[in-house]
Amino acid sequence: MKKRIVSLLLIMTLALTMTFGGGAAFAAAASQSDITKAFENCGNYIYETVTEPIYGSTGGEWVMYGLAQADYPMSDEYIAKYQANVEKAVRKGYRGVPGQLHDRKYTEYSRVIVAYAALGLDPTNIAGYNMVEKLADFDQVAWQGINGPIWALRALDAGNYQIPKVSGIENVTTRQKLVNYILSYQLDDGGWNLYYSQSDDKAENAKQKAQLKGDPDLTGMAMTSLAPYRSQTKVKAALDKAAACLSAMQNDEGGYTAWGASSSESISQAICGLTSVGINPNTDSRFKKNGKSLIDALLSFYDEKTGGFRHVNTASGGYEPVVNQMATEQAYYALAAYKNTVPDKMTISKAAKSGSTSVKVTWKKAPSSSACSGYQVVLATNSGFTKNVKKATVSGRSTVSKKVTGLSKGKTYYVRVRAYKTVNGVKVYGAYSGVKKVKL
Repeated sequence: MKKRIVSLLLIMTLALTMTFGGGAAFAAAASQSDITKAFENCGNYIYETVTEPIYGSTGGEWVMYGLAQADYPMSDEYIAKYQANVEKAVRKGYRGVPGQLHDRKYTEYSRVIVAYAALGLDPTNIAGYNMVEKLADFDQVAWQGINGPIWALRALDAGNYQIPKVSGIENVTTRQKLVNYILSYQLDDGGWNLYYSQSDDKAENAKQKAQLKGDPDLTGMAMTSLAPYRSQTKVKAALDKAAACLSAMQNDEGGYTAWGASSSESISQAICGLTSVGINPNTDSRFKKNGKSLIDALLSFYDEKTGGFRHVNTASGGYEPVVNQMATEQAYYALAAYKNTVPDKMTISKAAKSGSTSVKVTWKKAPSSSACSGYQVVLATNSGFTKNVKKATVSGRSTVSKKVTGLSKGKTYYVRVRAYKTVNGVKVYGAYSGVKKVKL
């Protein structure tokens, strides 16, 4: 059975440039203990209040997706309740048509597929119906606009599902069609917006793309869907531009103002998008506004008494600053995405001379609960780590020592270590350990 997450470190560094995976850029960030507390309490709150998860966008798929991503210890009975409710909805069908969740909104199918994949369930046989099969018709998937292809791509990649062959479909879905469609909807500012409606009029399309501004929610979603395709030159360029857009859109509190209000959901989707491309929205300087990161901004909506999250912090648009179910579910799976991406802070054990021009460095192994693909050892001849910098990479979680050679005899070196996690081809670095000093 799955184990409860008991530790969560969300501190890392990435490039100041808009090319992912570059040099370090550390800044003060939300503390590990605060993030861990909010994350654990939010999971407990959801599990204890949503006692019978249903088929639905609230209290349903995103509850199950978030809990599964967080490796929360759901009981078999809890999962069975959700599965039974989905099967019931599938049998009943939309407008009484068994096997149909909607006749136009195909995000209904994608949402269920994403949740089922996270839970390890089979979306190709729900009460005898194949939900993945529904995504084979590209025209149907794209009918509701950009949201359809974004989530169809997310759904297909969630379980690496093959697109079934369905007779009678003329415009068959492929992953590349979905990628190209999403790219074609990117606005001039680098974001995506539901209001953009593409047509055969190229001049009108160009006008819309120039006038409309990116929406943080949709931009984060689009980034998450495109992230696995970053090796494609056009996708990488689009993701770089989208990250710049999310940075430019941040408000003075470190969050986002969209649809007339500053909401936690916008922050949650941005966090998902950024972490999917290897950017840490807690420590990357591009996402600090007035000293506040996106994680700081999200935690400002956290309700310590309940463990839930508010939609707004100030009454707006008919919403009061109280715990909101949708906001809570999105915040939780955003923090889960963050946990699964960012390694724990490392602890260096020893740095000792090993010959006249080499140093052997040892550190404590990253815990199994931490995201970790390997480690980076960094040495320099000054405490600011800017002079005579030497770096060494160690692959794998288990190796916890490294002999670094080619150093200067007689010099004093400062040494530190950090873990990294490879995410969609990008190394995401955790926080550095403390510093050891050794003289050669």
